[in-house]
Amino acid sequence: MNELHETKPASRRERLRENAREEIKALARQQMAASGTASITLNVIARAMGVVPSALYRYYADRDALITALIVDAYASLAETLLTATETIADQQYGNRLQAAAEAYRIWALAHPVDFQLIFGNPIPEYHAPIELTGPASMRVFGVFLQTLQAAYLAGKLQPWVGYHPEALTAHKLNGSGQYAPAAMYAGIMGWSKMHGMVTLELFGHLSHAIANPAIFFRSEMQSYLDTIGLPFETN
Repeated sequence: MNELHETKPASRRERLRENAREEIKALARQQMAASGTASITLNVIARAMGVVPSALYRYYADRDALITALIVDAYASLAETLLTATETIADQQYGNRLQAAAEAYRIWALAHPVDFQLIFGNPIPEYHAPIELTGPASMRVFGVFLQTLQAAYLAGKLQPWVGYHPEALTAHKLNGSGQYAPAAMYAGIMGWSKMHGMVTLELFGHLSHAIANPAIFFRSEMQSYLDTIGLPFETN
């Protein structure tokens, strides 16, 4: 007979600890919004919380551990946004899934500019991201695109296109090792370059002098990309 195991509720001490961790992260985001992603200092956060700096080490080992937690959170938020945007679209509607994910990427970036700059902006001086933590977090985001492209490739829908140069990939990807076929990986990088470039230009105000409606511009250019790789957006 199988026994039911109930999840043990968090203790008051655990709840207080988690609340403190979230408060620290919220204050760090405020610092970044005011002074840039490189501005995080535990001393300023401690002062805002009314505690001595050493008290923060009970929650984060050092500044780098805090930055890593913020990066992982940002990737998780973006990944959940992309997954939500694609969850109601049929798996075989490859172009529509990619379009929905791309538009969700843009909307998230505009709504979370500090987090966007944290994970995609200039490197923070003297911070070295632990790839064992940030790598899987980032792949949750890019996996939304790559998994759709891989499925399209396996279904014979993603075909080599004019301008496809697989030799540009690293030898690892060119030889087809790893989870994704070279064509899927190449198409993913090409699409991300286009998508990310437009979002970054918009976020920093570099499109406003020429583009009156960035949303229409973005949608049109992403659909053009989908046409290029043979996965057109399907209208109802």
